[in-house]
Amino acid sequence: MNPYFELIRPNICFLSVFGLIAGLLLVSIPFELWFFPVLAVFLISASGNVINDYFDIEIDKINKPKRPLPSGRISKKQVIIFYLGLSLIGLILSYFISVNFFILSIYNTILVLVYSIRFKKNPIGNIVDSWLACSVFIAPVLIFGGFEELIVSTATILAVIAFFGNYGREVLKDVEDMKGDKSAGAKTLPIIFGKNKAVFFGKLLISFSSFFMFVPYFSGIFSEFYLLSALICFFVCLYILTIKEVSKAQKTTKVLMFLVILAFLVGLMF
Repeated sequence: MNPYFELIRPNICFLSVFGLIAGLLLVSIPFELWFFPVLAVFLISASGNVINDYFDIEIDKINKPKRPLPSGRISKKQVIIFYLGLSLIGLILSYFISVNFFILSIYNTILVLVYSIRFKKNPIGNIVDSWLACSVFIAPVLIFGGFEELIVSTATILAVIAFFGNYGREVLKDVEDMKGDKSAGAKTLPIIFGKNKAVFFGKLLISFSSFFMFVPYFSGIFSEFYLLSALICFFVCLYILTIKEVSKAQKTTKVLMFLVILAFLVGLMF
């Protein structure tokens, strides 16, 4: 795979885009206005993944030696130039979308950089990462509205679900990466509290996220078609709780996040 393409982690970028699209549909943004927000979110998400790899090079030499940087397929200088290019183009596009969208884009871009430098190797990192994951769902509200409208927006419910689901997945991912994280002096949850407690906490967060999926139905926002989709997500969550292999549980949670977005799309269409 091309090292630049691999650096941006396309699967994560597209997950962010799908989240944005769900938000765009929830707040009824006209289709002809989708292109620039979608491109901006893709580029900003990609830039975050790139800079994250830059600061993770020592850990990845142990956990993921085949990644572009630790394998030597790309230089650190090339990574920085690539990161700056992605960030700049993404922020310029955001500026022309709306002031509030631009503010959120700047905030997240700075937060990703600070996260990569300072927070990634401690428990705060999971919270920051989860905010970044859920913010794409509320970003569409800011295209025509203000931050105060987030309080009453349906998109905020989806953001809360994404926050806890991603938080749980990140904790499980930290369990996977314990060996490399320890060698780098990281203080993640599984290193501080132990593997078993971290796995329990991660799965508890994922369960909470799944229970919260029923709120739109019982609040009268979506119909029985959404309820059926929410039940499918709930059963996938129950399956995740039975998985003993942490890597498999973490990857299945990522699939669950796609299913949650699809559930909301079903709720919008039916």
